[in-house]
Amino acid sequence: MAHKILKAPISHKTIGLLIRQGFGSGVKVISAKPIRGGLFNTSYKVELADKRVVVLRIAPPKDKKLMGVEKQLLKREVHINQCLKGKDIPVPKLLFSDFSRKIIDRDYIISEFMEGHTAFYHQKYLTKQEMESIYQELGKYARQIHSLENKGKWFGYPPPFTRHKKWSDFIAQYVRSLEEDLKGQPYLRLPREYSLSTIAKNIAPQLDKLKTPKLIHGDLWLRNILIQKQQGQYKISTILDWDRSLWGDPYFEWILYGTDPNPSFWKAYGKTMPVTTDLAYVRVLLYKSCGAIQAALEDSIHFGLKKKALTMFGYALKDLKELSTKL
Repeated sequence: MAHKILKAPISHKTIGLLIRQGFGSGVKVISAKPIRGGLFNTSYKVELADKRVVVLRIAPPKDKKLMGVEKQLLKREVHINQCLKGKDIPVPKLLFSDFSRKIIDRDYIISEFMEGHTAFYHQKYLTKQEMESIYQELGKYARQIHSLENKGKWFGYPPPFTRHKKWSDFIAQYVRSLEEDLKGQPYLRLPREYSLSTIAKNIAPQLDKLKTPKLIHGDLWLRNILIQKQQGQYKISTILDWDRSLWGDPYFEWILYGTDPNPSFWKAYGKTMPVTTDLAYVRVLLYKSCGAIQAALEDSIHFGLKKKALTMFGYALKDLKELSTKL
């Protein structure tokens, strides 16, 4: 499904200007076709006269309303792309980025075009065994991603966001951002006893058991996975959309608690989510509740889907109630 709420198409002439800014005045654009899907960026598949094919991704205009956790996404992705250089993880090569806003008053990046089918939409054509193979490969890549350490030793979103010395400091900032966004949603109100900031402060010692910031993709689900047949077998060709990535606790990866991956995923990943008796479970309960609140805000702010937003908010209240019994 292509979401148009935050998108703002640009002209073929402007696309040419952006491409030439990155590749030189002599480069000619043959065609530029909009890429469907995604919520935030306006994206184009651009074919150049020299036979190269690239992807142009343009951030939403500044008049579009974004949540606090959604700002500066392309700048954050550039940081992560640089960290992934030389790693055995399939990611599109970043070719150019421009945040000067000299040509257009929006951030944009250009990356290589990767062939493949979006796994989410193509899964209906795959056999059960083929899907198990894809999930197993995804579990392997998730394990690799979550094993990468931040050499700078700081936690949180990449620059221009604040770098934090402790994971609890990032979580405190994260929940404050959600609370600020909730102020503008009259039908999404947390009971006073479920103050996210207070809960985050109370479990800070548990959060700070995490001493090493690990890479979190932030949106590692089938919609961001491209698959392609290689030697008669479907394989993951690309992992897309690293703009929500951050450094911290791998359990913060929402697919680990927000979906029910195929058992082959967990086998390749090497561990499962903590059970209710684990001390780490209080962290997961906080992540789950915040993830549901974030989803509720997205449904409300970007789509005006009050009923769906209230459903997601209900999940958050359920997890917060359970969390309060463990504090």
